[in-house]
Formats: sequence, structure tokens, C-alpha cells
Amino acid sequence: MSGGTLLVDEVVGEALVPMAGLLRLLMPTSAVGFALKGLDGRYRLANPAIEELLCRPGERLTGRSEEELMPAAACSLLAECDRQILAGEASAWADVELACSGQNRHYSWLKMAILAPDRTLQAIASLVEPARQQASLAIPETLRRLQEANRDLQQMVIELELVASTDRLTGAWNRRRLEESVHSEMERMARYGHSLCLLLIDVDRFKPINDQYGHAVGDAVLQRLTALLQAALRKVDSLSRWGGEEFVVLCPNTARATAAAVAERLRREVATAHFATVDNVTVSIGVAECATGESWEEWFARADAALYRAKSEGRNQVRVAPELAGQWGSGGYVVANFVQLVWRAAYECGNEIIDRGHRQLFADANRLLAAMLSDQPAEQLGPIVDQLLTDVVEHFRDEEAVIGAAGFPATAEHLLLHQALTAEAHRLLDHYRSGTRGVGDVFQFLAYEVVTKHMLGADRLFFDYLRPEAAGRPGTATLPGGRR
Repeated sequence: MSGGTLLVDEVVGEALVPMAGLLRLLMPTSAVGFALKGLDGRYRLANPAIEELLCRPGERLTGRSEEELMPAAACSLLAECDRQILAGEASAWADVELACSGQNRHYSWLKMAILAPDRTLQAIASLVEPARQQASLAIPETLRRLQEANRDLQQMVIELELVASTDRLTGAWNRRRLEESVHSEMERMARYGHSLCLLLIDVDRFKPINDQYGHAVGDAVLQRLTALLQAALRKVDSLSRWGGEEFVVLCPNTARATAAAVAERLRREVATAHFATVDNVTVSIGVAECATGESWEEWFARADAALYRAKSEGRNQVRVAPELAGQWGSGGYVVANFVQLVWRAAYECGNEIIDRGHRQLFADANRLLAAMLSDQPAEQLGPIVDQLLTDVVEHFRDEEAVIGAAGFPATAEHLLLHQALTAEAHRLLDHYRSGTRGVGDVFQFLAYEVVTKHMLGADRLFFDYLRPEAAGRPGTATLPGGRR
């Protein structure tokens, strides 16, 4: 797959009208860079000339944004071009400076509005070439040739992109578009450490629908299902048809708990909706979070295994793939339908105060999870989140008093861990209240950082100092002020 050449070949195979001018732009020998950017700021189509200019060898432009690839000064100029087009201009120019072969060079960058038949903006096309001293530039000449070749250039580019990247029946992304986006998001995850999740959705008992009502009804079910899923997804999520009655939702910057909540909301939306002719339809969903160093095939296989469990255990439900060994440190809690924390006797240290605090945090986490899955509004989630932080701080204070009285030699170091976790919790909640982080991130922090890594990891270092048989002390302690 090289730039846009394969894309055009495939589209011509779909019997669209060939465009000689556009084909010339997309051929590998063209000196003029051509690319098409969606309104989300990410490129959808690019020829080798612009990829050679903006990307490192072997990388693709599709799925990436200008901010990821160019210096701030160039991005600022191009952003101004975008603003002009969003304001209604048909095109905008910029002279940008970019590094090429170790040297900074000036490039003429033309951006054009790509409009739908109803004249609404659908995408932004870019034509790029090295700036020349002569007044006559190749870009205007290229535009003239394109207009002569096909006056419907803008609409045809839209059709090129849609045919190449969307499923004919449902209008969702197709598998090729999904895989392009997946690899781009996995690169972002590796670079910035963002969480990344995948939902694999399968329609329950779809074959009997086709057998009983015919394929036309089956197709209508898939179209109705796509509309329901699209309406229920967040703006950051993308829906693709994987094949047959299977769909994939890609959730960037999303932790496992949040993805589980998204999956449950989708499942419930479908189960409560009405479908013409067949009345009711349900789906099963498998959820998996991408692990560090994991390949796309391995990640998908874990989501598929979770989906298989959802189907085999009764359908119309969500199952979450367990994390890979080493991803969650010294984890010891049970992952149930989602990521519910289950208290085990093995987690007890024998001190009533500390065990009671640990059980309370388990309960807080599960209460927050239940509120997330029931789609409670933000004004109801806020008090739960505030109580969670209060309980964390109180538990840390109680624990410090107990282990200090027990003579735990690393009490000072443990206190520093508490301070770091408390500071991170306050920072996360500030982001949550400002709307820049979701409630699922709060739950993930509690489940992973506080429970899995700290309570079931670091806390175990002082367990032996609290056992009656080890120190000759009772299994409970009295806190300052006489509390137990």
C-alpha cells in the first residue's frame, strides 16, 4: 500500500469516473504533494510526495495530524488556513518552512475546501510543492489541469475517500480504515503512554434472522444497529464493521474501566431498542486494553476471547479480557463482569483498622463502578468521587499511625508513597471536575494505583509486623484519640 495509489486503483475498480488529473497527483513520480484531511484534523489520504516530506521512512501520513509532524511555526500558519476555510473561504495559501534532507526549505502550501453536495464542508485538501522564485507555480497549474480533467473534483475526492474507508452497507469504517487508525493509535500509545481499548461486538443469533426473514431484513438490522451504536458512542470513539455481524469500537485515551462502561452502555442501548420486523436484537461484547509491547493481532485475539466468553456464558453481556502478566503489577483482585473489586480473606493483614479501611476502598470502587454503568449524571457521580478521595486520605492517615506504632522500619518511605498517591488523586480529581478527564479514569486510578499496586503490593511489606505471632502484639491497635 503506497500513499494514495492503491486507494485510487480500488476506487476505479468500484466503477467511479477516473480522473486523469487526480491520478497524476497520486502517482509516486509526482513532485506535488497531495493529501486529504478530515475535520477531526487527521489525514485520510496522502500521496508519496507529501509522505516523504512529512514522515520518516516507512511511516504513513494517514491517521496523523499536522501537530504531530511539523514545527509549531508551520502548524500556526496552516491552522490559520484551516480557520479561513472553516469561515467559508474556498482556499487559502501559506508559505511554510520545513526541514527536508537536513536543510530548511520553504514550501507553498495550498488548502482547499472539499464540499458535500449540500455545500457543507466535509474535508480539507492540501497541495504542497517547494516554493519557487518565479511567479508561475506548479500548484496553480496543477489545479487548472484538474479542473479541466473533471469539474466535479471536490465531490469526486469525497467519493474516493468514502468508498475507500467506509463499509457500503452500514456507513461505518471498513476494516482497512480501522487498521490504519489502530496502528496510528498504537504508535501514540507507545510514544505518550495513553491507554487504548478495543470493543469487539457481535450480534447474537444473527444467522436465524437471515434464515427466517431474509438477507434484506438482516441488512436492515445491521444498518439500524450501526445507527444506534454511532449515536451512543463518545466523540473520541470510532466504529468499524469488521465483517458480517461483527463490529469494532476503537477507544483512544481510554482505560479499561471506562471502556467497560462504554461497552455496557452500548449493550443496553441495543437491548432496549426496537428493530423493525424482528423487534428485539441483542449483542455480546468483548473488551481488551492494549498492553505495552503487544501486537495488533495479539490484542485483537484477547478481545475475541472475551467476546467468546460473553457468547458462551449466555449472550447479551460484556466480558473484559484479563490483563497480561506483568501489566498490573502484583494484582490480586478478581475481575468479574467488568472490573469489580472482590475482597478476599487473603488480602487481610490481621489488623482490624487497616483491613476495615481496605474493605471500605473496595466498596467505594464498586459503588463508583455501579454508578458509571448505570449512567448516573455528573451531579450524582461527584459526591461519590469526593467520598472516595476522603476515604483514601483517611485510610492513609490511619495506616500510617498503625504501622508507625508497630515499628515498621520503612514507615517513612511508606508515608512518601501515600503523599505521592494523594497528590496524584487530587490532580486527577481537578482534571475530572474541569471535564478534561472522565470518571472512568478516577476508577482506574483507584483500582490500579491504590488497590492493585499499593494495597495489594506495597502494603504487604508491613503485614508481618502486624501479625500477633510475629511481634507479640494484638491484632488491633488504638489510633490517636482512642479510635480503633
